[in-house]
Amino acid sequence: MTGENGPTAMTSQAIVTVEAYLDAFGARDMEHILSLFSPDATWTIPGDPALTAWAGSRTGPEGIRQSLSALFAAVEPLAFELGTMVEADGRVLAPGRYTSRFHPSGQALNSEMIMRFTVTDGLIMDYRVFEDSLGITRAHLGEQSSATPT
Repeated sequence: MTGENGPTAMTSQAIVTVEAYLDAFGARDMEHILSLFSPDATWTIPGDPALTAWAGSRTGPEGIRQSLSALFAAVEPLAFELGTMVEADGRVLAPGRYTSRFHPSGQALNSEMIMRFTVTDGLIMDYRVFEDSLGITRAHLGEQSSATPT
């Protein structure tokens, strides 16, 4: 979505930053991911960090690195589909769905999610994901879910 001279007229700088994050996340490029966050950024993945080590709220690059390292070690991405991102005043909502395999259980989960980014001056200040944290915990721990998979 960028032209030769940067973002197109239809693409905000905030969305360009989020796209760069998603590309780096897909490549599991930790250093590039961290370079897109402000030094005092907050990072929140709902859930109990005692059950899923990547869950919880973190602040700053080392906290984000800890969460991502745990996530990358435990979650194998199988499929990812991003919907249309929307942006207003630096806040970007990015809906999507994914399929992931969780280790050590080997269980896979299909889930929908919405990622919310707050971007200021080209850096992510706040990240929060809204997803099926109970389903993720159950898949990670190898528990059967009573819900019908989506």
